[in-house]
Amino acid sequence: MRGLTEVRGLLDELDNYPADKLEDQGLDFKEWNRQSMADAVTLVVEMAICMANGGGGTVVFGVNDKAVGRNKAILGVPHEVDVNRLKKAVYDSTPLWSDLHS
Repeated sequence: MRGLTEVRGLLDELDNYPADKLEDQGLDFKEWNRQSMADAVTLVVEMAICMANGGGGTVVFGVNDKAVGRNKAILGVPHEVDVNRLKKAVYDSTPLWSDLHS
């Protein structure tokens, strides 16, 4: 999992490269779907599952992974997005370890 300092350093690289060139097995950049909160939450859940299945990693939401230039690439996530709601959606959408082994 990438630390905040490392992610900030990678975001500085967006002036030279599109985000998709910085991605690897444990790092993904995703644009936030501003048209549909339900679709955005679904993507968060899907990415959490993908990263967990791949052994862990970091997903940075709010980044257009095709744009070059930090100002063009970093689009952000709306302020009204509730991180606790996202955590709950991931939790509610994935089986618990104990459920898998009972």
